[in-house]
Amino acid sequence: MLLRSVTKHVKDQNWFAVFLDFFIVVAGILIAIQITEWYEAQSNKVGLTGSLERLDKEVSQNLDIIEVILAHITNGKADMTLGREALNDCAYTPKAQAALERTLFDLVEDVQPNFVTVALDQLAGQDQYRNLFSPQFQEGFGFYAGWLKEEHEQLTSHYDNMWFHHVNFHPDVSAYFSNEPGDVGNPEDYVGWGFKLDKPFEEMCTDASFRNRFINTIGFYTGIERRLKQFKTKAEKFQTSIAEELDRQ
Repeated sequence: MLLRSVTKHVKDQNWFAVFLDFFIVVAGILIAIQITEWYEAQSNKVGLTGSLERLDKEVSQNLDIIEVILAHITNGKADMTLGREALNDCAYTPKAQAALERTLFDLVEDVQPNFVTVALDQLAGQDQYRNLFSPQFQEGFGFYAGWLKEEHEQLTSHYDNMWFHHVNFHPDVSAYFSNEPGDVGNPEDYVGWGFKLDKPFEEMCTDASFRNRFINTIGFYTGIERRLKQFKTKAEKFQTSIAEELDRQ
C-alpha cells in the first residue's frame, strides 16, 4: 500500500508527499532496529545475570572442594608433627610410632582437587556477555581464569611428584589388611587396613632412604596445602567481585 502511495505521489510530482513517505519508511526501519537492539540488550543482561549466578555457585563448589582437602590435612597435622619429631630425634614411643603409621595412611588420600570450570568456560566463550562486564570485573575474571589454570597445573605437578617420591613406596613400609573379629574396615578409624613399619623404629629413624622419602612426601603434601590456602583467598576475593557485578546489572 505504501509503495502504491509513493508511486502515485511521484506521478503527481508531489515531492513533499514523496519525501514524507520516504521519511516514514526510514523512521520505521530505525525504530525497528532500536527495538531489536533494546530487546537483544535486555536479553543479554538477563543471560549475563544467569551466567554470573552459575559462576558464583561454581566458585562456591571449588571453595568447598578446597575446604574438604584442607580439613583432612589439618586433622592429620598432630600425628604428622609427632611422627616427624620422633623420627628427627630418633625417640621411639609406641604413641609416636602409631602417629607415624597413621600419617602414612593419611598420605595416600587424594589431595589433588578436581576444580569445576563449566560455568567459567561457558562465560569465557560468550562475547555478548563479556562485553557487558565492567572494567573491574573484566580484569578480575581474567585473573581468576588464569589462577585456576595455573593452580590445576601446579597442583597436578605437586601431586605427581609426591607420588613419584612417596614414602609408602619404601621397601620397609608395608600395607596390612586385618581380619580380626570386630574390624569393620572403617578408614576413618584406621581399622581393617593401613600401613606399618617392617623394621624397628630405631632402625627406620636412621635409614637415610626412608627419611628422605618421608621428607619429600611431606614437602609436596604441605606444598599442596600452601597453594590451596593461597588460591582459596583469591577465589573468595573473586566471588566478592561477582556479587558486586551482579549488583551493577
